[in-house]
Amino acid sequence: MDWLARYVDDEQAFHHTLWRRTPAVLRPRTPPPDVLTVAELDRILDAGLLTAPYATLVHKDGPVPHESYCSPRVILGGIDDRYLDAGAVRRLVGEEGATLLLRYVDQWHAGVRELTDGLAERFRRQVEAFFFLTPPGTKGRPVHRDDADVLAVQIHGSKRWRVYPGPPDGNWQPERVDGDPGEPLLDVVLRQGEVLYVPRGFAHMAETAGGSASAHLSLTVREAGSAHLYAVVEALLLDGDGLPARPNDDAALSGAASDLIAHFRRTLTGLTPDELVRLARGAMRGEQRTANGSLSALLG
Repeated sequence: MDWLARYVDDEQAFHHTLWRRTPAVLRPRTPPPDVLTVAELDRILDAGLLTAPYATLVHKDGPVPHESYCSPRVILGGIDDRYLDAGAVRRLVGEEGATLLLRYVDQWHAGVRELTDGLAERFRRQVEAFFFLTPPGTKGRPVHRDDADVLAVQIHGSKRWRVYPGPPDGNWQPERVDGDPGEPLLDVVLRQGEVLYVPRGFAHMAETAGGSASAHLSLTVREAGSAHLYAVVEALLLDGDGLPARPNDDAALSGAASDLIAHFRRTLTGLTPDELVRLARGAMRGEQRTANGSLSALLG
């Protein structure tokens, strides 16, 4: 399946007119809210295996203490207090206006992982997934910038988004934007099946709209930064130099220094900016290793 086409509909228009340029609401012909539904989330909660910090509750004043929604269990003689209590979660969301945040859903949900793997292949970048379930009348974080391009998929209900301009230069931080952010570039209510694209670094905020709860899946497309470039260059330069650990005299030390400089020059010769960026993005994505077959096949 071409996951990117399903989410942005017209891929050519998306890359040529929207990507890293402007926020927009996308209305794909095949709406994608079925990857993780609220009904499935109920089943996951009731299964009893969802743990913090993959799942947390937050409200307007900050995080909800995990002991308010996690129940201790005795496992192999030890106490584990990370497991979510489904009843407590529903009470805090329904009665106290808490937001349920599921982190890195791609790490523990097979369908979402298939989605993020497909998007990562098309974008050639790391893609992660976060799920937000917010009760009516709830605001999310204040105006802030994310260090990622975001595709927000409305799963249930509706949510009002305000998106403001991007940072003036590359010296910005993914954090709250203090002061007046100015007039929004986009002020829109996202409805079920619609997708909001927010370019990397563009300030934004969201709140539920209408009288029902809202659920959306946030797909974050991570980009390499200067730190990733430094890390790749360092790894290349330190790979395979073969120098003695403790040269015995001045001549040996000078010889080691000469060998090291020669190694650096050989390594960097022919390394282009595009290749360095490709290596940095690949390092962020990591190795995609999927074991073939199944347990059923092993059992015959």
